[in-house]
Amino acid sequence: MKKVLAMLCGVAAAVTLSAAPVLADQLDEVKARGKIIVGIKNDYRPFGFLDKDAALKGYEIALAKQVAKTILGSEDAIELVPVIASNRIELLNAGRIDLILATLGQNAERAKVIDFTEAYYMMAGIELLGLKNTAIKSWGDVSGKKLCGIQGNLYNKTITGKYGAETVLFTGTAEMFKAFQDGRCEAIAFDGPILRQKIAEPEWAGTYKIALETFNYIPIAGGVRKDEPAFLKAVNEAILSAEATGVLISAEKEFSMGESEYVTKRATDAKAAGH
Repeated sequence: MKKVLAMLCGVAAAVTLSAAPVLADQLDEVKARGKIIVGIKNDYRPFGFLDKDAALKGYEIALAKQVAKTILGSEDAIELVPVIASNRIELLNAGRIDLILATLGQNAERAKVIDFTEAYYMMAGIELLGLKNTAIKSWGDVSGKKLCGIQGNLYNKTITGKYGAETVLFTGTAEMFKAFQDGRCEAIAFDGPILRQKIAEPEWAGTYKIALETFNYIPIAGGVRKDEPAFLKAVNEAILSAEATGVLISAEKEFSMGESEYVTKRATDAKAAGH
């Protein structure tokens, strides 16, 4: 009887093990699907935006296409899904996208829930755009002031906690800029490259200025789900390839971002390493 019970227990255990779900490797899944699904920005010039013909363009769009080309052999083997700062990690971990390339700043809190790729840009963390005659002369001056910004921005807590400002937050940049022009906030606290692009526009240049420069720079990287080492390695190799072949240097020029020392050095190092 004991032998029978032991045999039955063994069979039950085997059935249980065989019935356990097998999680597919992310890289294998992407290759089987024949396309990579990338979360990008579509209202965030110069990183990701819609041009006059409603085509997606930008620095991170160029990178996303190079990732697809390196991993799947064609830059068209890709689906670009618009995301915003407040939902991009949620969509990634829910399996709706494979990769985030959407101005994702590296920090320890995010590293608990996702894995970061190689950092491919160094962004002025936050700057302040205001009227040319603004009385704000230092970050200490924003205490008690209403500042427009974007939900999920890495620096919102610093602006309110350290500097004592009151944030008025939006999901998109178009809403944020309009709210500022409508007088709903005294200034905009947001990512430097985007604000500098805005004040370069003729209708903004005469009235507004960068009132305060950043107090910190932050590395921008891609994001993948935890515990996908093969996929992470493949994406990293693609990023290094984009750097070595000059894709990101060309994107900086194409989208009027200037020539950053960080991007130039990484391109030189990646090429020297044979990527």
